[in-house]
Amino acid sequence: MMKPIRILGAAVAALAAPALLTLPAVADTRSLATIETRLGDSTTLTLALGSGGYDPYRSRGWDYRHLNYWGQTEREANALRREAVQACAQAVRYESRLLGYYDVDIDDDRRTEQVSRQGFVVHFDDVEFEGRRHNVETWVTCEVRKGRVTEIDGLPRPVKGKPPRRGW
Repeated sequence: MMKPIRILGAAVAALAAPALLTLPAVADTRSLATIETRLGDSTTLTLALGSGGYDPYRSRGWDYRHLNYWGQTEREANALRREAVQACAQAVRYESRLLGYYDVDIDDDRRTEQVSRQGFVVHFDDVEFEGRRHNVETWVTCEVRKGRVTEIDGLPRPVKGKPPRRGW
């Protein structure tokens, strides 16, 4: 006994054959070729070939053109960027403690640039290091690769004795 699903599949394959033969002719032109076949009283099979402006990615909410240079969506890149900023801030605080500063204030003035798939360079524009006798305000740059800080640049060295004289 033949199942109705197989009959329908065979009918669809038989009706799609003329459309597949017209595929090379339609590919050269920018038109839309449509073949409609009645399968029953209220059922029709429509096969459309060509470019009619239908983009399946846009209709589902996906747009494959919004990927960055490394093939990441904006959401993935933002999550990696947040992790890089947090890792960099934690490393700056840890290294400043080792240098003898007791408090570090990192303002929200920061820039990040993605340099590889999981690598970022984070620039903190306004970082204040508080010591026992003086405060130092400077910029700090650090490089984060795969979630680990590989390099920190701009940490001030502790001053022995008096702080430098400011000319005001």
